[in-house]
Amino acid sequence: MSNRAQRAATKAVRSATEFVAGRVASSDRMMSVVYDLINGSNFAGLEAHEEMLSDRVRVEAYHRGIQRNVQSGDVVLDLGTGTGLLAFMASKAGAKKVYAVEHSDFIQVAREIAAHNGFTNIEFIRANSREFTPPEPIDVVLHEQMGDELFNENMLENLLDLRDRVLRPGGRILPARFRLFVEPISMNDDMRIRRFWNIDLPDGIDLSASEHSPVARRFDTGRNNQFWLRPHSVASTVGDPQPILEFDLNSLESLESLTTQHIVERTASADAIVDGCCIWFEAHFDDETMLSTSPLAPVTSWGNRVLRLDQEVARGETLRLDVRLGQLVEPSTWDVRVL
Repeated sequence: MSNRAQRAATKAVRSATEFVAGRVASSDRMMSVVYDLINGSNFAGLEAHEEMLSDRVRVEAYHRGIQRNVQSGDVVLDLGTGTGLLAFMASKAGAKKVYAVEHSDFIQVAREIAAHNGFTNIEFIRANSREFTPPEPIDVVLHEQMGDELFNENMLENLLDLRDRVLRPGGRILPARFRLFVEPISMNDDMRIRRFWNIDLPDGIDLSASEHSPVARRFDTGRNNQFWLRPHSVASTVGDPQPILEFDLNSLESLESLTTQHIVERTASADAIVDGCCIWFEAHFDDETMLSTSPLAPVTSWGNRVLRLDQEVARGETLRLDVRLGQLVEPSTWDVRVL
């Protein structure tokens, strides 16, 4: 499958996910069940793992983070092992024992790879992590539970459960520190799609009457209020990026303790079209090892959702935005408005 076709298929899966999740968004328990099922199907084929294993930014960040933070003799739990890559890296870093937990049938592939490479200290467990209790305290919980918008793979529910149940006092989660960005961006001109009424056409053809037209409003489905960036399509951010949320899984109380309404203020350094607010995150393994999914950083296997604005600003103007994260685990409920 070509990259273009694969991305189209991924978008179709995301749309189906959001439709189902939107129907049950009022129930945290139902959302959890939905995402357990979706995660099991989304990562059950070779194609998803091909993309992740080929992501050098991802693989190298995890390799550095594990080499620097897994110590000789550690007992490690790899949450959502997939192909087993993180479990293999932990074993190579000196772990005494690795429990590789995966709730899909894909664990059979990880077992085969482990046998082929001679790993003998990895125990593969097919189970939902919330239903598994290892026979000994865990020194390190490894994971790659970050969705495109960080929260939408049951990351917090799964990891806080393991932290509270199986991690020994003083144990470590890798990665544990996160920063979430919802940042106004300006796109390259050749990648930009403007609102219907803002499009410039030849011969003085003017679409501006459509902006407040009740006729046009009947055909506005709202499906263009969010879109996915293509790689290398962002020219710049509007002002200096600042995280909207920062947290550490070692100390975070719960999902509910995270604030979901924020005021974002950015001062434009140049005249610009603010296409929208782009979502990305940073995952910090330690003070020197970090993984970023910023659209201005090297491309990763994570996508970037944009909450659309199409707002023009002048140099020196301050842009004030009301950012509402709605249901944190369902980014289709997130919204941004100009104040």
